[in-house]
Amino acid sequence: MRRSIPYPPPPEPGWYVEDTMPGDASQAFPDDVRSQSAVVDDAPAPSDGSPYGNEEWDGTILSRSFIDQRPQHRYVLRNDATGQTVILDRSALLGRKPTKAVPEGVSPQKLDDPTRTISRNHAAVSFDREGRLWIEDYGSLNGTFLIVNGEETQVKGRPVKVTVPCTVRIGDQFFNLEEQHS
Repeated sequence: MRRSIPYPPPPEPGWYVEDTMPGDASQAFPDDVRSQSAVVDDAPAPSDGSPYGNEEWDGTILSRSFIDQRPQHRYVLRNDATGQTVILDRSALLGRKPTKAVPEGVSPQKLDDPTRTISRNHAAVSFDREGRLWIEDYGSLNGTFLIVNGEETQVKGRPVKVTVPCTVRIGDQFFNLEEQHS
């Protein structure tokens, strides 16, 4: 009887920088292909005093593609247990102690967390061109969840469009999310 392994097999050689590969890969492609870069970097260039060029800096950098124009809608995130209210009128990085090094147009939003279940950089919210709200978990330990009509859905691996009104669970903290009308 063959047993299934409770975890996936290790990756093929070559996935990690420290993997050594036999042969010289530089000869595998013609010169014109090797000279082209497949990476497009839209992050701002590092400047003096910036943490971006420091290998030991451990922070979250949001891509400029994450940020859109000024949203047409304004939302309120309210935690009744802590009494905290957060106004979402632009893209934001939510966390217990979010990094301050975020692109222009994004605001770091510190969330009160007496239970210490919210990660430092826990989740990000953004607006699409129509002003709809999206949320993305940033690999947090305790997860991000949307609760709509009593049904809880985990936000994991990709941005998720938010149905408003709803409850957003970030770690063990529950936030009521509503649109703020003028």
